[in-house]
Amino acid sequence: MENHIIQKAETYVSNLLQEGLTEDHRYHDLAHTLSVRDACVRMGKKYRLEKKDLEVLELAALFHDTGFTKQYELHEDYSKEIAEAFFKDNNYPEEQAQQVIDLIETTRVGIRPDTLMQKILKDADFNTYGRSYLQNANLLRHEWKVFRGQEMTEEEWIASNVDFWSSHEFFTGEALAMFGEEKRRILKQFKKQIKSSEKGSGKKKEKELDFSLNSSKAAQMMFKTTLRNQIDLTNIADNKANIMLTINSGIVTLGMPLLASQINDFPYLKFPFMVMLLTCILSIVFATLATRPAKMGGKTDLSNIDKGSTNLFFFGNFFKMSMNDYRQGLKKVVENDSLLDKTIVNDLYFLGLSLGRKYSRLHTTYSIFMIGMVLTVIVYGLAYMFAR
Repeated sequence: MENHIIQKAETYVSNLLQEGLTEDHRYHDLAHTLSVRDACVRMGKKYRLEKKDLEVLELAALFHDTGFTKQYELHEDYSKEIAEAFFKDNNYPEEQAQQVIDLIETTRVGIRPDTLMQKILKDADFNTYGRSYLQNANLLRHEWKVFRGQEMTEEEWIASNVDFWSSHEFFTGEALAMFGEEKRRILKQFKKQIKSSEKGSGKKKEKELDFSLNSSKAAQMMFKTTLRNQIDLTNIADNKANIMLTINSGIVTLGMPLLASQINDFPYLKFPFMVMLLTCILSIVFATLATRPAKMGGKTDLSNIDKGSTNLFFFGNFFKMSMNDYRQGLKKVVENDSLLDKTIVNDLYFLGLSLGRKYSRLHTTYSIFMIGMVLTVIVYGLAYMFAR
């Protein structure tokens, strides 16, 4: 037997939305409300919520958009008022009524959910029951034009959708399993449209990643191989730098004092001595620069994670962060395939930059040592000839 309060609420909300919404409410309509309710119930059962919690969640889903019958902007405030009045008229327990009000507040844009029920409702608000993301986008575009006066070109609208859905995250694993594939598919479609538009207009813009590592085993293997090769090359570079440090340090600490002791007897040795000393010092400096670790901040601004411009898998970007901030940031990256792909690309890119600087300084070190040794021999020969 169905819950009495749920039946009354569904009838009340259905009548309210059918009478109170205009034909321009094409996205936030009764069908959307019922789809959110259905998604909440399905996910709530998956997570085995208690009967009382499931009832609260279902009521919140039914009332969360009723405020659109009063006002488009800040509709959540009116949704809470409408729900509160309904609960008073039907003698609904005050504690449970307050839970519903709190859940409705969570659906406001910009608010991050904390509890499981809040996360379920937040995710359910972006479900794909009955309509695809593409249909939803077109319906929402009409509403924004009518109620907000926001009119965008096709390119601007597609770009805004890509920005939003690229940074959007599902807060529950069930929502990701239920709606994640549709979201990835439509995102890929939007990005293809942007790419086609850019080719047609001839504009050169910075492009988002239009690939997914999840979909290509070959790409995953190539990234792994490249990462392993770069790590091996880093070890080789460090070994080469250490060889130069050892040789030059040996010359400075053992060879140079021995040579300096002979200068009084053979004054012409001071010229090759100075060339060799300068060569060793410069070689040591550049070999040290090649192996010196880069300066690391140890902190990452969580607001930069959505931009995909950082890498939380590298210790230098998080060793000064709190455990809670790091977990939040890492969760955001792992749950968003686009951000995860960007992080992997960033890791390879910045490792490559570091490797490039290392080998550049190493090349300078070996060049200095080679030229310095040749000059030392030449200067020694000339000094010896003139001394005679």
